[in-house]
Amino acid sequence: MNMPDQLARLTRGAAQIISEAELAEKLSANRPLRVKLGVDPTSADIHLGHTVVLRKLRDFQELGHQAILIIGDFTALIGDPSGRSVTRPTITRDEVERNAKTYREQAFKILDQKRTEIVFNGSWLGKLSFEDVIRLNAEVTLQQLLQREDFRARMKSEQPIHAHEIQYPIMQAYDSVMVKADVELG
Repeated sequence: MNMPDQLARLTRGAAQIISEAELAEKLSANRPLRVKLGVDPTSADIHLGHTVVLRKLRDFQELGHQAILIIGDFTALIGDPSGRSVTRPTITRDEVERNAKTYREQAFKILDQKRTEIVFNGSWLGKLSFEDVIRLNAEVTLQQLLQREDFRARMKSEQPIHAHEIQYPIMQAYDSVMVKADVELG
């Protein structure tokens, strides 16, 4: 399939494309892209929102690209603050592990198993030292992190933003570095 047709297929139904021009450039390179999707196993079942983005990941697979599904066993302990007006309740490591077992099986109802790499972000995030975390934090400003719509809404409504929640987008970015993602879905 030519690049404009691929771009049309991949952007169809997308709520937001960070840079359509950058995606077009990557597709023009005529090589398989590494496409990352991270899901946190905070419940036993993948929810409807996951299925939408899993189908988009499947679109990439059908066009010959490599899917990387990150099971966020470490980030699930923090809790994704996206779209949350209050801090997400924490869950235990045991709950995360039980939930993670079902995610793989459920994801393969949509994804092509042969073209999917599954990794757990605890395998790298869990090994970071405090010094490593400080160095990662030095790469971003608090102002940049607070530009997130969910954090701005909380500040406006005078709801607390906990320090561990501020770490979440940094961990997501580090996930992308660790899997060498060309494209990120989420």
